[in-house]
This record gives sequence, structure tokens and C-alpha cells, in this order.
Amino acid sequence: MDRFQSLSVNRLLFDLAARMGALEGYLYAEEKVDPKYLPNWLEHIDEESKLLAVAVSNELQPDYLVLLRKIHDLLQKAYGSQDPNTMKVAAMISHAMQRENR
Repeated sequence: MDRFQSLSVNRLLFDLAARMGALEGYLYAEEKVDPKYLPNWLEHIDEESKLLAVAVSNELQPDYLVLLRKIHDLLQKAYGSQDPNTMKVAAMISHAMQRENR
């Protein structure tokens, strides 16, 4: 996590948005997806989102949840609801919703 903590807010936002958008696009090409990359990809998204300042996180929360849900739906369609990556995104959604309710 140290490498993400050293990023400026703007760089962190860019990296998180790029990573999430790339993952969503990657998952649309189901036949080309190599699932071995997904755990680290998801972990980086999760780590970066947790480093956002509260005000920034609150502002981005609705859009972040929309993207997470799209990613979840694509993973569920491709691998099922019991797949570890699908379950990881479900946990990320749950965590984000808990933050939203604070």
C-alpha cells in the first residue's frame, strides 16, 4: 500500500479511475480475459479507494458504486456468484455502502 500512499490526490484519483475503467472494458471482452490478473487488479482498486480523503470519497461514492456494480455484474456473468473475484467485488460494494451510510 505504500506506493499508493505516496501519490498526490490528483494522481490517486486518476489512477483509480483509469484502473476501474480499464477493468470494466477488459471484462466486456469475456473471451480475452485472463483471470489470473483479476485479484491484484481488484486489490489495487480497493486499496486506492480506501486512501481517498473522506470529502473526495463522499463526492465520488455514487459513481464509484455504479462502476463497482457493473464490474460485479460482468464477473458474475462470466464466473458466477461464488467466484472469489465476484465475491471480492461484492465485499467492496458492501464496504462502500457502509461508508456511504456514515
